[in-house]
Amino acid sequence: MAEAQRDRVMHREIGMDLAERVVLDLLESGWSRQSLRKHDAAGPTPCGSAFYLLREGGIAVAYFPIAEFTDANGRGLFFAISDFFPPIHKSAHGDVENLEPFKVGDQVISMDRDLDGSWHYDDEVRASEWHRLIPVFTVVSVRPCPGHHTQFGGRDYYQVKIKDRVGGGGGYLDLVPIAGRPWQMRGEGECLIRVGPAPLAVAAPLPPPALPDQLDLFA
Repeated sequence: MAEAQRDRVMHREIGMDLAERVVLDLLESGWSRQSLRKHDAAGPTPCGSAFYLLREGGIAVAYFPIAEFTDANGRGLFFAISDFFPPIHKSAHGDVENLEPFKVGDQVISMDRDLDGSWHYDDEVRASEWHRLIPVFTVVSVRPCPGHHTQFGGRDYYQVKIKDRVGGGGGYLDLVPIAGRPWQMRGEGECLIRVGPAPLAVAAPLPPPALPDQLDLFA
């Protein structure tokens, strides 16, 4: 029987339902979101039909006990814990939704770090944990995304695209402005720091006034 369970492959819809129930049950039992990201846990799912492993901000589910994520390769499923966090009502964040994002043309440096499950949008940026990407980038697109993004505590967020001088920079980053640090926008494992504002547009010079008819010959 145990061998049959070990060979059983879990369907994605079932795995998502099981993983969501595990995360919600742990939250309801008193675990905080940060605790779920930082600590390990394992055991049977609430319905008793499968097993889960919680570690490093991720959750794996399978029909058999798993001690490592690799145990579920090919038969179990993996998800980010944050995918199952319920939205936090915006009223819990005061007026932070009104913070201004970066503007197209802003000069920024980009930093990233390996996710260790301890990320939260009001953490300080510590140089020992973050890695700066070279060179300086330019913001080329900013798209507002209103709605309850679970990773940002229900706050509206922005998709920001940057590029360097040769056009590199990747796709859009999901970011939020940070209260008290208008030079900074952050996402999970991503941070942009503004080092220069967008250059002001210079108006084109006006054409010279037309000369009187009698002076055309001397133009």
